[in-house]
Amino acid sequence: MPNTLEITCPEDLYFLRPVIVEEICRVGNFSDGGYAMSRSAIESSDVLLSLGLGENWSFEKAFSEINKYAKIEIYDHTVSLHFFVGKVLKGIVKVLLFKDSLSNVLARAKRLKDYFFFWVMNSRNKHHHTRIVEASLSAALSRYKNSDSIGLKVDIEGSEWEILNLIARNKERFKFLLIEIHNFDKHVEQLRDFLSELSGQFVLAHLHANNFETLGSNGFPNVFEITLLRPLGTSISAGYRSELPIPGLDVPNAKNRRDFLIKFQ
Repeated sequence: MPNTLEITCPEDLYFLRPVIVEEICRVGNFSDGGYAMSRSAIESSDVLLSLGLGENWSFEKAFSEINKYAKIEIYDHTVSLHFFVGKVLKGIVKVLLFKDSLSNVLARAKRLKDYFFFWVMNSRNKHHHTRIVEASLSAALSRYKNSDSIGLKVDIEGSEWEILNLIARNKERFKFLLIEIHNFDKHVEQLRDFLSELSGQFVLAHLHANNFETLGSNGFPNVFEITLLRPLGTSISAGYRSELPIPGLDVPNAKNRRDFLIKFQ
């Protein structure tokens, strides 16, 4: 694979080696907002709790196209309708001052329109302007206390470590887990314990290293996404991945940087 940094996974990190899931596919765009997922896991979910929105919700849009009946609730205190309106207005000022291009402003206007119709006007989707900590996630789960078909996506820039124990305590309620891991080299044992706690009910179906960031002190990518799926109803072949990323499924987060080629030997 050209333009890659080859990494041999240390044996003590083999708990991060994904099993081979035949039905895995990409859901969301072929950029930073897409994830490796199972369509059947999405189809069997009653609700998607998505923690972290930012400016990219292509996964949530793709989820809604696959499952037209599930609710989508997203939690992010950093963005809002006013946030996107402000970005458009600032862009217009910059264009008038010849400090930005019209195409950038049009892209911001398109994002504003998309946010308005998907998160404001669509009654199935709800944006909660709430910072996720253990208490707020517990409150979110309590709204669906009778559901055991929740999909959970977590991308909260390092705060995931505060809620992993709560996720593990509620593991019976989730159909799938998508979690972006940050600062891995400082939390190796915590992630090992978390995956061990879930191992009886979930399999590690995928790992994608984020090449926006560097390697940690342990020689492994410090930021990566993991996909956890229930083995029942998921087509799993015997065996584990020998290397990552998977062509046609994964794309680099940063296209102008070397991607990580992880080998398991």
